[in-house]
Amino acid sequence: MSIELGPARLEPLRIVPPPKLPRRQRIIHWLKARMRQRLAYDSTLFYHGSAGLLIVGTLAMVLVALGMPTGLGMLVDIGGFVSLNTVVLYAAAQLCSALLTLMYVPVPRLFAGFFLYVAFEAYFILYYSEFGILMAALLAAAYAICGAIAGMLLGQIVKLPVKGLAVAGMIVAGALLVNFAANQWSGASDEAAPAADMDSSFFSANGASDMSLGDGVPVASIGADNPALPGDYSYKAFTYGSGSDKHRIEYGEQAELLATSVDASAYIKKWAWLKQKFWGFDQRELPLNARVWMPEGDGAFPLVLMVHGNHLMEEFSDAGYAYLGELLASRGFIAISIDENFLNYSVWSGIPEQDMKMRAWMMLKHIQQIQSFSTLTDNPFYSKVDFSKISLIGHSRGGQAVAMVVDYKRWFAEDEGLASIGQVHFASIVALAPTDKQVDDASARIKDVSYLTLQGARDGDVNSFYGDRQYIRTSFTLGSPYFKASLYMSNANHSRFNSDWGMMDERVPGGLFLNQQNMMTQAEQQQAAKVYVSAFLEATLHGNDAYKPLFENNKTALAWLPSTSHYVSRYENASFLAAARYEEDVNKLTLPSGGKLSAKGFKVWEESEAKDRDNRNKGSRGAVLEWEAAASYTLELSGTYSEAVVSKGLDTFSFSMENRGVENKHDAEAAPQIELELVPAQGKAVRLPLSSFNDIPLPFETQFTIAPWLEKRIKKGKYKESVESVFQTYSLPLARFAEAGGWPSGTKITRITFYFSGTAGRVMLDDIGFYQ
Repeated sequence: MSIELGPARLEPLRIVPPPKLPRRQRIIHWLKARMRQRLAYDSTLFYHGSAGLLIVGTLAMVLVALGMPTGLGMLVDIGGFVSLNTVVLYAAAQLCSALLTLMYVPVPRLFAGFFLYVAFEAYFILYYSEFGILMAALLAAAYAICGAIAGMLLGQIVKLPVKGLAVAGMIVAGALLVNFAANQWSGASDEAAPAADMDSSFFSANGASDMSLGDGVPVASIGADNPALPGDYSYKAFTYGSGSDKHRIEYGEQAELLATSVDASAYIKKWAWLKQKFWGFDQRELPLNARVWMPEGDGAFPLVLMVHGNHLMEEFSDAGYAYLGELLASRGFIAISIDENFLNYSVWSGIPEQDMKMRAWMMLKHIQQIQSFSTLTDNPFYSKVDFSKISLIGHSRGGQAVAMVVDYKRWFAEDEGLASIGQVHFASIVALAPTDKQVDDASARIKDVSYLTLQGARDGDVNSFYGDRQYIRTSFTLGSPYFKASLYMSNANHSRFNSDWGMMDERVPGGLFLNQQNMMTQAEQQQAAKVYVSAFLEATLHGNDAYKPLFENNKTALAWLPSTSHYVSRYENASFLAAARYEEDVNKLTLPSGGKLSAKGFKVWEESEAKDRDNRNKGSRGAVLEWEAAASYTLELSGTYSEAVVSKGLDTFSFSMENRGVENKHDAEAAPQIELELVPAQGKAVRLPLSSFNDIPLPFETQFTIAPWLEKRIKKGKYKESVESVFQTYSLPLARFAEAGGWPSGTKITRITFYFSGTAGRVMLDDIGFYQ
């Protein structure tokens, strides 16, 4: 039996799926697969970009370390900040790249992590440097982009076949960059530039003879040596202090004299624990530390106390005035620089409460310590101090503090521990770029104490001339020996008055955006300070009246001042008899004692407040005059006033004027042409050009930042105003008019007229009167 076999029948192949993994394992497998793709888009080019971002991120952190010192030293700060930032940067970049990978974002993910971290890092640095949200974001993005591009380009450069050429190009580029940075941010050489070129017949190396302006008529003379030159005294430098300072050996074991500590707990209720950790004391044991420069020889010598302002606490400030201390000691003054660094701001521990009041209180306590020293026969201060001749010098907040010291009863009337201060006499004070903040809703008002203030138009910290406010609040008893003066310098800044504060008025990184071009060097700015401070103390403490013409007319000091700045000065002494102050009433037609005012040809004639750069009232009023063609402004003096001028022997006509310039005119053509006419009671009127007495400076226009578009966009608009109108005092000796008109001595003046011509202009007049 046969069996037929048909075609074989194949069963379909059945694929048995692997057993399903648990959800957790599936997620782990997916994560591993995704992480293998994490660097898929990061090519070599983007690795180079990441390296560039690492470099600029590290650079930003170096700047942060410099601006946030811990007191452990610069290398420790930089090393700590950079190390921590590197770890965080790497971790953040890795995390960001992982997240982007999991989100399937098709970008160079590690590079993106580096970029975002550096951009956010730069943003927060700039934001906390008061650049505002938008400006900080834009600059941070630009910074990160530049870092990335620089890294990519450098990566390509090093791959060039001619390595030597590439390296040489990098070196040249780096040198150019360093040179630019040095000029832009560090200032030029600190060699003092020569003073303004003047004919040798006007000035000599050690003194000054008559100087001429305009038509060649002499305006003043100074029969004394250059006050910035060392004097004839040798001197000894030493310190007194707590004997236990943690950071400065000169106040520790090397302190020549041990001083008592003072308890400020009645004023300071809280003291940060970090501040106590840093210093080793709190508000109950504040030390009296100071640097002393004392003339050798028989006393008694006038006493000059200097105090710094607010700076980073960890960067000590008290040694920064040695240039003044050494000069003053050589000229017969006991000069002392006070340590108040523990009252300064720290990024880590803040600033003590009532620091402004404490700055003044600590100065008073130093005076009491010196009083105590002077009673001890084995002490260097014994019989050396003339407590009837004390002057105070303060910088920044210290400049406000010295005014508060003189007016100390306004704040410390109930402090019985200050009783001995009533035994001393303050003759004068100097304020270098001072602040002027109200303390306990009050401001210092100085009476019968001479006052000098110096300010730079390019001050990026105290950018308004606050010293002008205190100048206005300083008054004298008629006929007393006191005077007040100011000097405004076109190219001076805030920090360069102190040798330890560096070149910039803001801590880095914000300070890097401040314009340093064409600014006075530190040596030049300190030269100007030495001239004015030394001359001021010679006049107010040594009674050397030969230096007073320097304050009446700054042109008499041009041989001693750096030529890298222009100067505007203000002056008034206690013999000044005002014809017009403009505060007496709101009627612009009247003068005190029955006098009258009149004007012709002005577009604007009004009386208004004098205001600073921030549009805040300085505390006085003036006459605002604006003209487009010829105009005149006349004061008809009352008979009573004119007779008083003669009877008191007042021999100089004086007024202060702000030249407010004209919009869109910033050249010599904007300087107004002004003539002064004096009409006597008997005799012919005499008209003389103002330029024959002194020049009429244009407003100083300041660019604070490295780019004009930054002026209104950073620091909450702090730098938005490029010009601050500042008063220049003009002193016109009546003898010049009497000689021109043939008047006899003691001729009574009945009318004064200001004639304005030439270009259109706008000025403010104030403090019109006569003095001796």
